[in-house]
Amino acid sequence: MHSFGQAPMTELSVITLEKLRAFSDRSSTLVTIDAPLLGSVMILNGRVLHKGSAYVEPEKIGRSIGFPSYERIVAEASRFWIQHKTGIRNRRGREEMAKLLEEI
Repeated sequence: MHSFGQAPMTELSVITLEKLRAFSDRSSTLVTIDAPLLGSVMILNGRVLHKGSAYVEPEKIGRSIGFPSYERIVAEASRFWIQHKTGIRNRRGREEMAKLLEEI
C-alpha cells in the first residue's frame, strides 16, 4: 500500500522539565511553559518558580486532583515563552522548542 502526500515522520527529542531548566540556566532566561488545559510552569535561571501559597501549597502539586505535576504540564504543553534579560519575549511551539533544546 502506497501513501501519497505524507511527509516522513521525524523523531524529535522529548521535552523534559530538566532540559528546560538546563536551557533556562545556560541562557539566563525566563521560560514559561503553557499547557492550556492544565496550567503553566515558569522557570527562571534554571529554577522552577512555585505558585504562591495563597493559591496552592507546594506539597499538593502533582498529588491532589486539580494540581497536575510540573512534568505533566511540560508533557502536555503546546506553547513556550522565552523572555531574555533584555525583556524581549519570544513564543515557540512544541516542535520549535524541541529543536532549540537539541541545538544547545
